[in-house]
Amino acid sequence: MDELRASSEAAAPPSGEDVPPADGRTAGSSLPARVVRLLVSPAALFDELRERPRWIGALLLVVAIALLVAALIPSDVVMEYVRQQMTRGRPDVPADAVERGLGIARFTRFVGPVVGTAVGAFLISAVLFLIYELGMGGEAGFKPVLASTSHTLLIPTIGNLLTLPIILRTGDLQASLSLDLLMPGMSHSGFAFRLLHGLNLFGLWGAVVLGIAMSRLYPKRSAGGAITLTVALYLVVKALLAVAGGVG
Repeated sequence: MDELRASSEAAAPPSGEDVPPADGRTAGSSLPARVVRLLVSPAALFDELRERPRWIGALLLVVAIALLVAALIPSDVVMEYVRQQMTRGRPDVPADAVERGLGIARFTRFVGPVVGTAVGAFLISAVLFLIYELGMGGEAGFKPVLASTSHTLLIPTIGNLLTLPIILRTGDLQASLSLDLLMPGMSHSGFAFRLLHGLNLFGLWGAVVLGIAMSRLYPKRSAGGAITLTVALYLVVKALLAVAGGVG
């Protein structure tokens, strides 16, 4: 019995040392640690997500931050913005139609961050998956792409949180750290303004980081090429929104 006890103690890992998973892969880091690595060492994070594609926690965190931002913006500021959007260029909109729109806005201001975040994460992931897996012959799989996208969405979402004091001070829901700040004299009614206003610095940062993610999930593709692709897709989306009359 003593010999059996001694052999089992010798085989056990030292106290406090992590036991490696049964599949032989390294243990994944915690969500807070992954958030830090996203900001300071994204390539290492995406190497981990390629092996352990965890996405639920990151996506829930994105939703939570988005809901926090929505909750901190005063309701009257949101309702006034919706009213202005509904009557912009259409002063003859019936009052009851405006009230219906405001009622919908009171509901969607909190539902939107949940549904929009989830749909956006899966849509972005699906587009990138199709491009790399079917168009380029990659073999990473959908879950690592979704995990990388979910984590990367934290960047623009945190950007929205950091921009919140500007919105609260100015009462302007469209206030953001966008490229139109470099050209303060531009007319707000043109396509150029809408495009530049939609190009948020945090959004561009997220597009670059997502390109880094794709280059780590698909090592045969260069980081430069992957970043060019994700930034180009970001610009195309913003341009389409600007053509449609929005600012993204």
